[in-house]
Amino acid sequence: MARKTLGELRLQLRKLLPGAVETISYRMPAFKVDGDVVAGFAFFKNHCGYYPFSGGVVPTLKSELEGYSTSKSGVTFRPDTPLPAKLVKRLVQARLAEIATGGKKPSAAKKKALITERVTNSAVKDATGRDWKAWMRALDAAGAAELNHQQLVALVAQEVESGWWQQSISVAYEQAHGKRVVGETATTGFQVGVVRTLPMTAPELWDLLTKQEERWLGPGAALKLEPGKEYEVPKKRGAPGVRGVLRVVKPGQRLRMTWQPDGWKKPATLQLTLVPKARGAALHVHMEKLPDAKAREAMREHWSKLLVKLAAG
Repeated sequence: MARKTLGELRLQLRKLLPGAVETISYRMPAFKVDGDVVAGFAFFKNHCGYYPFSGGVVPTLKSELEGYSTSKSGVTFRPDTPLPAKLVKRLVQARLAEIATGGKKPSAAKKKALITERVTNSAVKDATGRDWKAWMRALDAAGAAELNHQQLVALVAQEVESGWWQQSISVAYEQAHGKRVVGETATTGFQVGVVRTLPMTAPELWDLLTKQEERWLGPGAALKLEPGKEYEVPKKRGAPGVRGVLRVVKPGQRLRMTWQPDGWKKPATLQLTLVPKARGAALHVHMEKLPDAKAREAMREHWSKLLVKLAAG
């Protein structure tokens, strides 16, 4: 039901924004016009969400959104009760009008603020059932202080379906405990995580990763499932060659390897983790020790696009 509802919403947004670029922003499908994100949507455990990527749009349409669960940043609705087409059109128009009139963008200081300062308590509670304080207490009780980032994300994923919220809650917890600054950590340098649930079982996903490596590593790649074995991805037009060493193989669960494209002085670390879901299997892609913020964003885009491609078959 949720897939059908969001699929129809996506088609409507494409009609309303014919010149927009479809992208992934904050781990959710989104539409960007001339560099500004106009609309995005996501599915959570029990509901869907629509996000105008602005704190000013929803408040201006307060009367039209009466009866819906809203926060300053978005609108949530049940999969079996999609947003009316007229309301979606009004949300898009309001965002476009805001952009056209030069709506204020976040200051540099705000962009660098902690996640708990940028995302309101009501927003996280509406989406996940807990506010920030409740999440901090719950994660402390679960021993999260002893977990690395990937383990922390997996812990949050036991209760939260959305990859964006999984990452946001995990990063917020790390920031609260002094483990992370914005975009970089003391132990792992620049890092990035991308996750998506694919329409296949965990065993099928494992076979794809280990027997069809060209689909995710690139044409010409060959991967031997033995720790210490080197691999190489030939250079092709528009993409550099990549080389690395396989470090960890946990059958059916995890691959960990180094990742060093042409031009990088030092290798990054790439980890792929499979998490079975009620419908399909989630593939968590996590990279650490990236050389800089530019590389981090390039890898975010690379893996986001790849997971979308894998999900489409």
